[in-house]
Amino acid sequence: MLNILPCLFALALLFNSPDISGSVNSNKIFQDSTEVFKRRIEDKLNMSEDLKNSDLKQAMAIAKQALVEAQSLNNNRLIAECKLTIGKCYDYLGGNLEALDHLTEALEIYNELNDKVKKAQTYKQIGSIYYYSQEYEIAFNYYENVYKCGQEVSDTLLIIEALIGKGSVYGNTNRMDSALITFEETYTLARQFKNKATEVQSLFYMGDVNLYSGKPMDAIEIFHQVENNYDLKKINSKIISSLYNSMTNAYIKTGDIKSAKRYSQKAKESLIEFPRINQKITYYELKFRIDTLERNYKLAVESYLKYKSLSDSLNSSAFKERLSNFETLYELERKEREIDRLTLDNKLKDFSIKQKQLVNYGSIALIVLLFVIVYQTIRSAHRTKEKNRILQEQQEELATANEELISTNEELHNQREELEAVLSNLQNAQKQLIHAEKMASLGVLAAGVAHEINNPLNFIKGGIVGIEGYIKDNLNEHYDQVSPLIEGINTGVDRAAAIVTSLNHYSRRDDLPISKCDIHSVIDNCLVMLHNQLKNRIEISKKYSQTQYILTCNEGKLHQAILNILANAAQAIDGKGKIDITTIVTDTIVEILISDSGMGIDEEIMPKILDPFFTTKEPGKGTGLGLAITHNIIQEHNGTLDFVSALNKGTTVTIKLPLKQNE
Repeated sequence: MLNILPCLFALALLFNSPDISGSVNSNKIFQDSTEVFKRRIEDKLNMSEDLKNSDLKQAMAIAKQALVEAQSLNNNRLIAECKLTIGKCYDYLGGNLEALDHLTEALEIYNELNDKVKKAQTYKQIGSIYYYSQEYEIAFNYYENVYKCGQEVSDTLLIIEALIGKGSVYGNTNRMDSALITFEETYTLARQFKNKATEVQSLFYMGDVNLYSGKPMDAIEIFHQVENNYDLKKINSKIISSLYNSMTNAYIKTGDIKSAKRYSQKAKESLIEFPRINQKITYYELKFRIDTLERNYKLAVESYLKYKSLSDSLNSSAFKERLSNFETLYELERKEREIDRLTLDNKLKDFSIKQKQLVNYGSIALIVLLFVIVYQTIRSAHRTKEKNRILQEQQEELATANEELISTNEELHNQREELEAVLSNLQNAQKQLIHAEKMASLGVLAAGVAHEINNPLNFIKGGIVGIEGYIKDNLNEHYDQVSPLIEGINTGVDRAAAIVTSLNHYSRRDDLPISKCDIHSVIDNCLVMLHNQLKNRIEISKKYSQTQYILTCNEGKLHQAILNILANAAQAIDGKGKIDITTIVTDTIVEILISDSGMGIDEEIMPKILDPFFTTKEPGKGTGLGLAITHNIIQEHNGTLDFVSALNKGTTVTIKLPLKQNE
């Protein structure tokens, strides 16, 4: 390139020295063409914003073409505008890292230009990326920066958008009251300033807060208000898929699967028209729940695999690998190649124009300049080819080393997971052994105490019988006065004897042989042992079947299982309540139904209640083994254990045990 400079310098002297007015006209023409170029870039950015909701690929391609042109002008403001627009497109696709790169570069330029409005818009976009990556504290800090910028420039729309972002963080960190207050405030502000986009967004988020606060019906009412009262395609198309996903979730929570399926289909249609990877993940998650509730397990597995694949891709650091799954990367690369080709064509056209201008000043200078350019082009091409070859070899070596590292990391990760699983199993087994030892010791202690109490009871019973006979024989005239006292003592002794009998049943050893037992007697013994928890608080209703049956079981274990269920039912009732016990006998099974009027079990934790060590009780008040042990006991007897529950409506536990067939 050094050989070109003397020629260019000579040409500059030749072209510029004769006429100063020509130089002034050239500068004016250059300035005018620069302004035209700027307006063309701004028009492309506006076009990209308009196309973002309808054709995201085309919007991305136009924004990247505008960036190339802005960089050729070396205009920092336009470069920052292009970076911000490209960052929005990547964020819309779910490419967090690529979006963050472009937005960070835009933010640096706006800091240099001290443009607070654009800084706030960029802060909001970066906060959105961290929010959807579940980095809520970092997102909150960016929304706080948006709020400060909005106050400094007195921009109400920025303040509203910042509050919406902060409210979203509150909602996802279980500060529902703060979230609801914030969205009500933004809704009021949006209506005052007649900004429909933020008004719709605030109202929708109010519905979401109600949904995740356990009030799905209130949420559905708000969602229908958003759906029916606003033209979402014109106002805020990004929110359509989010709205239909939330409505699907709300109807699932209310048990209206038909409506849930209808809005799930609407969400699918909106995602085809306005694709958003975050909402596509939510769609497949809800589709999995619907398929599971309908027991369509094949479709449920397909939905879960799609949900898992998209979820993993969103959290991956390799965004281009994610896009390849949706054929977006191919389109983007094709557009980039097209942009490069168009840029090269533009340069060649500009060069052709300059050639024509040079022809006007002298053919000799043109021939010399062309000769130098051709020579340097060929020389540069050879150098570029050699550099590309070396670079290609280095890239192949790096790719090979990267594959080896990935394989090693995967192997180490699998080994770690296996070791963690083994450790967890050992810890659970240790806890179960300790608990089993405690229960065995407790059974021995209970049996000993029952035996020791039984002897004094016999003495008391015999003594009161003797006293009663003595009074009848020698003090018969006082018998009517003393008989209530004697009757009270007999009642107390019978009560104590019943408790001892129940304790003996409960503490029977596990290794006792299977024998014929009376399930009604087992239930009554358990109620005797729980009498202190039930008296004056819980009403017991018993509806025992009168059908004859033969049930063989380990009576001690069956006592333990039913006692655990009755104890859980009593503890679930806060204050006064009722427990209904019903038995149904058929030819093959005896069915025991135990229903309580307690607080019920949350749908989300229902699948975990039989897991060992899982408990919702406060620390120190439960081991989490009661239902797990009960389940094992019922399975040992070839029976089944089922739960039906609803929050604040109570729980029904159904035990089914097989009967011995009459010969």
